[in-house]
Amino acid sequence: METIKIQSTGRAAGHPWVALSQFPDSADRLSDGEPVSLLDADGNSLGCGIFDRSDTRAAWRRYSQAEAVDFDEAYLGEVIVEAIQRRGDEACQRLVDSDGDYLPGVVVELYGDVVRLILETGATRARVDLIADIIKEIVAPSELVVESGAGPQTLSGQGLKGRWVDVDDLHYRVDLLNTEKPRFYLDQREQHALVGSLCGGRSVLDLFSHSGAFAMQAMRAGAERAVAVDLNEQYAKAIGANAQRNEVAVEVVSSDALSYLCESKVGAFDAIVLDPPVGYFQDRSQCEGLHRSAFASLPEGGLLATYCRDVAAEDFERLIAGAAADVGREARIFARTSQPFDFPMLLNFPQSQTLRGLILELV
Repeated sequence: METIKIQSTGRAAGHPWVALSQFPDSADRLSDGEPVSLLDADGNSLGCGIFDRSDTRAAWRRYSQAEAVDFDEAYLGEVIVEAIQRRGDEACQRLVDSDGDYLPGVVVELYGDVVRLILETGATRARVDLIADIIKEIVAPSELVVESGAGPQTLSGQGLKGRWVDVDDLHYRVDLLNTEKPRFYLDQREQHALVGSLCGGRSVLDLFSHSGAFAMQAMRAGAERAVAVDLNEQYAKAIGANAQRNEVAVEVVSSDALSYLCESKVGAFDAIVLDPPVGYFQDRSQCEGLHRSAFASLPEGGLLATYCRDVAAEDFERLIAGAAADVGREARIFARTSQPFDFPMLLNFPQSQTLRGLILELV
């Protein structure tokens, strides 16, 4: 294993990524996907990581604090077992979460008796057979779906029909081979139930509904009405099928979220959920307009649950607070929320927190 001394000092503040700009010219001889042991400029060990110059922001991603630990069968087997043992016994959950479980580029999710394996880097894709064998031995799934840059495929090469999976006593149709059908976002699993529990007696608007989870949990908790809105017609059909299977009365609308909100009568809903897709918050004016409309639509005592992915906490809250102030509204923070335990966050790795949320009560 190569050992390279980089230009920064202070053990890089504990962060598990090192940018390509920190590497010396001698790094030109390194191959992408190669395990590399790093030293900082003072000679302190930074541990072992995978080098891949294709990601200039994270050209080195640490997988072990120790020195001279190879990214081989022994390491992968030990760390995958440890990651799965840290999980609970839920039928649907994330079993391995990339850097958060010291396996950069490896994501493993369980949906009933089927495992979804996502390999995000060349180093992990080169070890697909090894990683898959370890998972099969530990989990023994009926099928393993692999996503490694191309479309999803079963490891067996056989077809895989969509199936119903149970999450918190609700049924969802999941089709892991059909990318046009909605997935169930496991990072929101706890939020679906939490927000639902606050919606008893309320009229609920679930925007960017995707699978209808917020709306269905709200109806289970005694909401008077729930409307699930998603622009994607395939998703809207799936929400209807999920609601029917769970015997809950959810109104399903295929529409743009902001358009539907603006066309709704003020006070028609006293609970609104905003769970937009990744990248939505990159358009600040779009997000501000959406939140201004939500604040203006809700009555006193109304509930707003809003979520973002891959946005800094201070930027997220500043945008929400600004939108409220623009329309002369104030709100109490009921909860600042994040991802569940199976999406681990590391102390010195802020990027490991991918989901943030605010649950607000309007005053």
